Amino acid sequence: MKLQILLLGLCFFVSACATNQKSRLAATAVGVGVGAAIGAGTAPSDERPELHALYWGGIIGVVTAVAANYYFNDEKDLEVMKLENEKMKAQLDFFQNGPSVLEKETIGPADKKYFQKGRARIKLYKVDQWVDEGPNKKSHRDRVIEILPIEKND
Repeated sequence: MKLQILLLGLCFFVSACATNQKSRLAATAVGVGVGAAIGAGTAPSDERPELHALYWGGIIGVVTAVAANYYFNDEKDLEVMKLENEKMKAQLDFFQNGPSVLEKETIGPADKKYFQKGRARIKLYKVDQWVDEGPNKKSHRDRVIEILPIEKND
């Protein structure tokens, strides 16, 4: 019985993953397993070792859960995600609302595959943007063309 409990605790410990939630669950399971092994091993001979295993497993499991909850907190991960979110919002805002000047607007021929009438409204913008194309490469955009379908009243 003692060996089975120790093996079960070892299995829980080995199967733990890198996420905080799984680490907390694994630590709690290991605490219950260790407590059960201690309880079964230290039970007096005139009492049932299963009950001692349950008592000790529960007590040490709760203590381990509280300690794991304190140790594996999510505050650091949440702060990193919040900073990444703010960075992506700033990049999206710059892309959508970046400095651009409408240089030319015309109506011209367009691919019938995408535009039913075969004509489209074409807008040429002058922009000043640097675009990341990888860790070691940036390119500069100075013109953006926007092709829009012609509305019914145009």
